[in-house]
Amino acid sequence: MTESIHSELTLVVDASSTPIQMGLPTANEWSRMESDPGQAMEGIFRLVHLLFDSSDLRLDQVTTLYYCEGPGSTLGLRLAATFVKTLLWNQKGKVRLFQYNALDLAALIPDFQPDSLQAPFRRGRRFVRTPGESDSFIGNKKIIDEENALSEYPDSLHLPDNRTSLLELPESSMLSYELSAINGLNDLNKISVPADEPQPYSPEPMVFKKWEPTIRPD
Repeated sequence: MTESIHSELTLVVDASSTPIQMGLPTANEWSRMESDPGQAMEGIFRLVHLLFDSSDLRLDQVTTLYYCEGPGSTLGLRLAATFVKTLLWNQKGKVRLFQYNALDLAALIPDFQPDSLQAPFRRGRRFVRTPGESDSFIGNKKIIDEENALSEYPDSLHLPDNRTSLLELPESSMLSYELSAINGLNDLNKISVPADEPQPYSPEPMVFKKWEPTIRPD
C-alpha cells in the first residue's frame, strides 16, 4: 500500500465482523488499513491510534466517513455508530457520511458476482443476499430458516460465523471478509448511500421471552 496525503481524507469504519476493520481508502486502493480482533469498545480506539499515530494525518482532517451498518454484532455496530456520531458532531457538519451493508461489500470481494451469499443471523436463521437490479451493486436481502437457506441456495458463498455453530459448511464456500480485497472508493461508492447519521442494520426487532412469574407452593 502506498501512503499519500489528500486534501480529501476518507475513513471507513466497519465493526460488522471480527476482526473489526478501519481504513483510509484512495480511488482504487487503500493508503492505510488496520484490523483489531478485540471487542469494539476498545478496538475502535486502538485502530484510530494505529491509523493516525504513525503518520502525518490527523483524525480531525477526515472529510468523509463510510460506516458499515451490518449485519453483525448489535453491540459492535452501535459502538461504531456512536464513534461515527461523535466525529460528525466534532466536525460540525463538515464531514459527509455514507453507509453500506456488509453483504453488498462481501459480494464485491470475489472475482465474480455470486448468485447468492449467506451470513448468520439469529440461531437457526440466515441472511441471504441475491443480486439486485442489473445496474445496481446493492443486492436483495432476506432472512429465512437455515434449512431452507441451505437447500434453496446450495451454491452460496458464506461469511464466517464468529459464534459457536454446529453448522458445517464446505471450506471452499467460505468467504473471508476483508476490506483490503476491494478497490477502495471505486468499489465503496457502488454500494454506499448518503446518510444523515449512522443507523445499524436492524431488519427485525429483537424479541425477548416474556417473563412469567412462578408461584412456589408453601
